[in-house]
Amino acid sequence: MVGPATQEIDLDSSSRGTFVSRVKVATLGGVATSIMTTRATIMGAEGVDGLRLKVETTKPEESTILKKLGPLGELISSNSQPFPSGEALEKVAPGSSEIVMVTTYLDEGLRVTRNKDRSDDDVFVWVRVGEFSGGNTASL
Repeated sequence: MVGPATQEIDLDSSSRGTFVSRVKVATLGGVATSIMTTRATIMGAEGVDGLRLKVETTKPEESTILKKLGPLGELISSNSQPFPSGEALEKVAPGSSEIVMVTTYLDEGLRVTRNKDRSDDDVFVWVRVGEFSGGNTASL
């Protein structure tokens, strides 16, 4: 089961930066949940409406199972390394760790994006959470 998702995008003046995607996932009929966090590097702008992303790592965070273990669960969580998902994707298919995220609509509260290579298949609609804090960081 997949629950709420958020994205944080932090860009510098050259359209480079970081991208963090957090998705709540549930297993065991919803008894166990965690936030699956994928981190990517924003390589730069692609045309006028795209950002090239390179997936780096994925790590489950805020696991309800580990929380039930108390201090031992905290120790396990804080010491576990993220999975090198970008490297794994590259081993399966060279170039597959990079995508171009194309924004087809954007205003103060809404963003519509597509994966450039699958623009007819995948459409993602994001609603801004909270206030835009200034600078170049937004959570959607």
